[in-house]
Amino acid sequence: MSSIFDSSNLSSIFSAIDTTSIRSQVASSLISNAINLMQNKKYAQAASAFKAATAYDGNNTDAYNYMAQAYTNVGDYQSAINAYKQSIQIFTAQKSTATSSTTKDQVQVDLANVYAQASRPVDAINELKAAIATNPQNTVAPYTLGLLLNQQGQPQAAEPYLRTAVKLSPNDGNAYYGLGMSLEAQGKTSDAVDALQTATVLKSNFSAAIYEIGNIFAKDGQSSVVNDQIATLQGINTDESNADAALLQIAIQQPKIKSIDTTSKSSFNTLMGYVPLLAIDGSLVTPNASKEVSVSFVFDSNMDPASVNNVSNWNIRKAQGTLINASTGLYDSGAYRSTDTSIPPIPSRVSYDPTTNEASVFFNISQNSSGTGTIDTSGIIFSFNGKDINGKTMDPTANSIDGHSSDTAF
Repeated sequence: MSSIFDSSNLSSIFSAIDTTSIRSQVASSLISNAINLMQNKKYAQAASAFKAATAYDGNNTDAYNYMAQAYTNVGDYQSAINAYKQSIQIFTAQKSTATSSTTKDQVQVDLANVYAQASRPVDAINELKAAIATNPQNTVAPYTLGLLLNQQGQPQAAEPYLRTAVKLSPNDGNAYYGLGMSLEAQGKTSDAVDALQTATVLKSNFSAAIYEIGNIFAKDGQSSVVNDQIATLQGINTDESNADAALLQIAIQQPKIKSIDTTSKSSFNTLMGYVPLLAIDGSLVTPNASKEVSVSFVFDSNMDPASVNNVSNWNIRKAQGTLINASTGLYDSGAYRSTDTSIPPIPSRVSYDPTTNEASVFFNISQNSSGTGTIDTSGIIFSFNGKDINGKTMDPTANSIDGHSSDTAF
């Protein structure tokens, strides 16, 4: 019977060791070369080199993980997924020969990210849950899972994972940001603001969190608070912060009456000034005659048609001083005459064209019994107090206009 101390057995053992060692060295060399290719952004060549490394050392998880990164960079998500899956199988079997400190749960998170990039959110969610099961102390997995669930319209399901992320990383502003986003989506605005403000304390110049705080207050109509966030973002002065500041400015921007249309669309010419009624329409030469006239206005925003067409949201009156224009907004320069016709305070009807953001306001003017009626067409103020298509109320500084301000609303 042979003994393990036989020289023939020793030769066989050392031969196996030498072969394994050589193959491992070759794999390491290929991995090193492939990493250089990655650094030079030659991702396709790098993927091939990493794949070659696995032929020499099939349990080197570093090779599979780097290979997955290379495939991801060229958009070959399925190959990346396959590589990460192989790495996870090796970790599960506890056979990894890799020299890096990468762990199974970290690879599971990386796989989940590829699933997300490949528009496979369900697979990503399942993989992140698997990562948490593998290592409950993994700080990235619950945070990523919470964000993904929130993006998928499941903020309530996301909240506990994000609270776990906060517990595991109490000094990480990103964790509080994710929690704030989940709370905001659930309508818990006060708690959301608290979480987001904590995020800005823990992470300086955190534009995304500052923007979300402003966005919450913009929805609540608190423009002064939003302006504070805008100023903060502008003070950071990065491309991201300036873009966020611009978005908040749009969020609080209220609709305005831009101008009066003085073309033929308006039968009541607001530029005429003080004139006899018959100058507006020949039919008004007849005593006690009545005529429906119209004025068209252009808004700077897409308006709510129902709101614009509602005559009760409109008001028509004679100018009484500085309500529109500080120097000229006075009806007939204050020279009120007995022949001046009265103006109905509410239109007879309104028609809104959403393709041009233009409203035509119709109202009746009537001749007096002697046929001598007069009017100052430039001194009639038209005001609108409705809403735009997004439910925003009118800018109170630009919700009225008269003939003296036909080019721009004051």
